[in-house]
Amino acid sequence: MKKILFATTALVATAGVAAADVSVSGRAAFGLRHNGVTSTTVLTNNFDLYFSGTTETDGGVALSATFEMEGLGNTGNYTKGTAVTSTTVFSASAGGLTFSYGNTDGAFDKAMVEVHRIAGIGYELWGGTSFIDNNDGGQIARIDYAMGDFAVALSYAGFDKSTGIGAKYSTDMGSAKLTLGAGYESQTGDDYWGLSAKADFGAFSVAAGYADSKNNTVFNGTWNISAQYSANGLTVGANYLDSKTANTDGYTVFGSYNLGGGASLFAQYGERANGTTKTGSLGVAFSF
Repeated sequence: MKKILFATTALVATAGVAAADVSVSGRAAFGLRHNGVTSTTVLTNNFDLYFSGTTETDGGVALSATFEMEGLGNTGNYTKGTAVTSTTVFSASAGGLTFSYGNTDGAFDKAMVEVHRIAGIGYELWGGTSFIDNNDGGQIARIDYAMGDFAVALSYAGFDKSTGIGAKYSTDMGSAKLTLGAGYESQTGDDYWGLSAKADFGAFSVAAGYADSKNNTVFNGTWNISAQYSANGLTVGANYLDSKTANTDGYTVFGSYNLGGGASLFAQYGERANGTTKTGSLGVAFSF
């Protein structure tokens, strides 16, 4: 992440107040991807850019705002599945209490442990009815409170009028680090809940999660499982999803190699819709 100091009146207008820090970060990828739906393999690229500003009041409240520009590569890139989007996130924190609003996770997403995948680099092939991100439309207000290894979250999403609660606990057991997460969300038309866990044994890690819903319109016995191994810059892993709601399952095998300087080579292959849709991608990605 690069920090850039802007000596403008907007940032240094008041004497005695520390100047705000403004940073620019991003991630980019270039390579090949195969779309199993259309059976085409094309060159593609993706570029996400983030501008963040932070400051702190005299009373010790940290304030931050982030402007996100995602999908700046070719329109309709496979990672996002949409054209260019621009969103914002605002947060205020003091001690263990944090308030966030904007394009952030709801309490359910915040608490649930995600399965292993190529997150943040390349073109993710994760799909189907999963609980990595629920549909909150970027209009989410969330309150988090952290107490050592334990954290809780409450949220409200105006897009689908959902109220959520979640909790996460992490502990070091000596030979392994264990993370547990649980969430519940009530929205128009359905309520759903989920349990998840992840265990790290040095270079090896496993994760699993299960979610279900009252009316079976969001989750109906959906579960995810994954494993990953990382050593000497090389990461290999696989994940599997089964969804009764969509009556389908799917898997992805993936790998990446750290080139240094925030750059990585990546490759992945997956099958969806009970093996009828085959997808893949490979290329180079970097963050800054």
